[in-house]
Amino acid sequence: MDIKPSIRSNIFMNAHPLGCQKYILEQVNQAKTFESFKGPKNVLIIGGSSGYGLGSRIALAFNAHANTINVSFETAPRQNRTGTAGWWNNIYFQKYAKATGNIHKDFVGDAFSTEMKQQVVHYIQENFKTVDLVIYSLAAGARKDEATGNIIKSHIKTIGLPAEGKTIDIADLSIKDLVIQPATEEETKETVFVMGGSDWKDWIDTLDQAGVLSEGVKTISYTYIGGTITDTIYRGGTLGKAKEDLERKALLMNEMLSKKYHGEALISSSKAVVTKASVFIPKMPIYVSCLFEVMTKYSVHESILEHKYRLYKDMVYGQKRIVDDLKRIRLDHLEMDEKIQKETATLMDKHTDESLFELSGTKRFLKDFHQIHGFQLEGIDYDADVNMDELSLLQPE
Repeated sequence: MDIKPSIRSNIFMNAHPLGCQKYILEQVNQAKTFESFKGPKNVLIIGGSSGYGLGSRIALAFNAHANTINVSFETAPRQNRTGTAGWWNNIYFQKYAKATGNIHKDFVGDAFSTEMKQQVVHYIQENFKTVDLVIYSLAAGARKDEATGNIIKSHIKTIGLPAEGKTIDIADLSIKDLVIQPATEEETKETVFVMGGSDWKDWIDTLDQAGVLSEGVKTISYTYIGGTITDTIYRGGTLGKAKEDLERKALLMNEMLSKKYHGEALISSSKAVVTKASVFIPKMPIYVSCLFEVMTKYSVHESILEHKYRLYKDMVYGQKRIVDDLKRIRLDHLEMDEKIQKETATLMDKHTDESLFELSGTKRFLKDFHQIHGFQLEGIDYDADVNMDELSLLQPE
């Protein structure tokens, strides 16, 4: 099969299996250059096939020497379709993680479902007895309401007034004007249902009731706070309402876990990075491009892996935790530095047209976006035919 990037409405419609293999290998090799640290023994990651979840899994597997379980919804290759990048990431993570000598298990399916939760519980009981870290890093656009059977979709919209701005069309490399309409009350509720904290809490309640949480257990989910540049569409919009719900659920779980297990529930605010989810948020591609330019200038830019390694080594299991008045871990403190934010805003005001593509930060953004789908990695012959019949025999373990 000849596999070239297929992009529609900033969504990659395919992935390159061999590129995904190289993508995983590069992160594994980078992790091997980092120091080891004392962390969790058994880790459950809900949403560990890409983005923050994958970075967390690699850091914990290779630097904390933890056993890991991942739950992710992926599509296998079939006929003329390549399968999702996460499908291949799971397979190649397993390939390279064998060297750790630890247990690494993947469950491919609907993490929102009761059935999947019970499957994972059974596996933990049979293999680990308990887990001492649960990471919730799920990014989904829809969720089935098991009470009604209806599929509920999230909506990336403002609240109150429309928002106008520009965004990058990645397929044709152009800058386009965009108007985001305000959400209805029902759309806001639906977004909170899909992207808020209720499913995270359902996971913790299920694991608690099954008796598979360790003494001192920690659970953590990732949020994004951002500054005034992105406030209207992010914290001030439907996404912000979902994040507020996530943070409220963390407080409830923290109270239970601290009393019952001497554990804790944590929220970590991550820096803006390139993920499959982030490019759907209007204005964010331009913001992230300019942010990369400025953070690289000041030598404070981090890859997803570097970012999550620092989170667990220094702030979750180390003594360098930075928190705000709401007890959220501020791993984003470098991004939120006043100087960084000011220069990023200046760049955004200056580059409102195709001149944006001249910035090294924009080039990094576009390259990162391609690489998370297995494209634009060095050493891969993208003109060569890919034997999908052979590769399709590989399955997540």
